[in-house]
Amino acid sequence: MEDYILFQPSVKPIHKEDEEDFWFLFKDNQLMVYEGKGNITIPRQKDVLDLNISIYNIQCMGAYSGYNCQCGEFVDHIEEENISFMDLRTLSEFVDENIYLMASKANLLLNWLKLNQHCGICGSKMYIKDSKYERAMVCSNCGNTTWPRTSPAIIVAITKEDKLLLARNRQFPNRRYSVIAGFVEYGETFEECVKREVYEEVGIKVKNIKYFGSQPWPYPNSMMIGFTAEYLDGEIKVDGEEIVDADWFTKEEVQGMYKKSISIGSQLIEWFLEKH
Repeated sequence: MEDYILFQPSVKPIHKEDEEDFWFLFKDNQLMVYEGKGNITIPRQKDVLDLNISIYNIQCMGAYSGYNCQCGEFVDHIEEENISFMDLRTLSEFVDENIYLMASKANLLLNWLKLNQHCGICGSKMYIKDSKYERAMVCSNCGNTTWPRTSPAIIVAITKEDKLLLARNRQFPNRRYSVIAGFVEYGETFEECVKREVYEEVGIKVKNIKYFGSQPWPYPNSMMIGFTAEYLDGEIKVDGEEIVDADWFTKEEVQGMYKKSISIGSQLIEWFLEKH
């Protein structure tokens, strides 16, 4: 099982408690990590016990590679030189994808817990449901129950012969471009969202929409669903609000226009570079 599914989600510990169990701990929305010999590592239970800190909002995430995974938050001051704090975007540059995805899950769970302290119906205090199989918050007054939710968004690489469509969001640094992305509306299929977002942002129509892959995106609680598509019709006309520039670029031009990372946006661009 562990060779086939490295991470097993669970609301209760799967394995016997071990000093090598993983702890994903956040302080001021930044993840605590250990730095040593050029590597970034996640604290284990033996490390956390040595720190003697008070952890709150503790949640079991499941198990990874035979060890339990817990997450939580703390406010204590730590002075050890080999301890650092990183936001998740920075973390993604130093760890493998599995560790990054687990850190993302920890962040998502903690955000869900903090955002559901009070009932959305009656305003009463919520509590974590005591269950082996179900992760939920229940209202202490009316019984309203809420579960962790994620907001789906599409991201798509659009090709036109030997060129790739890249766009620059208003919030991007100068000369930094990426592929088109946007949130899925209620009652909308992923493919419909691809068509709509592309047309709204750059004014063109696409065809041959094909699934590429997916990736949790904890900024703050999204799931990115990746696609590839081909140009069908129209001339590029940016919306001028979210997108300030867009154009077709050759393989040679794309080089250096994006930041390589483990993000699915980067993977889509690299797919184009390998294909052409």
